[in-house]
Amino acid sequence: MTPGASAAVRLLREDHLGASTFIEKGWNLIAIGEFAEAEKALMWALQLAPSDTRGRALLGWALMRQGKLYEAECVLVALLSENTLHSMARVNLGYVCMRKGNRTRAAELLLTPSRQTRDPQAALYATFYRGLLLTLERDFTEAEQCLRTTIRVAPNFIEGYYELGRTQLSAGMEQEARTTWKAGHSANRFNVWGKRCAEAIRCADRGELAPSFS
Repeated sequence: MTPGASAAVRLLREDHLGASTFIEKGWNLIAIGEFAEAEKALMWALQLAPSDTRGRALLGWALMRQGKLYEAECVLVALLSENTLHSMARVNLGYVCMRKGNRTRAAELLLTPSRQTRDPQAALYATFYRGLLLTLERDFTEAEQCLRTTIRVAPNFIEGYYELGRTQLSAGMEQEARTTWKAGHSANRFNVWGKRCAEAIRCADRGELAPSFS
């Protein structure tokens, strides 16, 4: 059997249908901030279908949000080497670069996905991560614009409210920050980010800036 035929047989034996259940579970866990549990679900998915690109992209996402930057980078770089147009892999690699302190490379990776319309999820997160990056660079005006765009496009994205409030407070806009956090808490008070919005207000009462979890 030729190498190409062997690869085809392996792909045919992959259980993409079975993997899809774990992939959806992984995405749902990422959406609520349960990144360690998401990693477990996605590892199960990739045992069933190792070539699944969505599962691999989500695994990179779950790893990076746990601070496992080297592991996440390996997954995402491998994906991009196979498909340079994989928007979500590019966005998440931009986040990894930001966390590693390579802000120039992060900005390069995030800019194009934030402006495209083919993949709305990639555009949303690219805009969100650009907001975080601009906050780190103390460009609060542009950062606020990015983060406001995030919650306008996705009103249920409560993490966006949390980080927008942090940016506003860092810029000296305390009342605006409190209003943002109250809106985030009201949007979903049972969500982990909704609870963090409430805690951010208590931090502000003590004269403190709420921590970044992103």
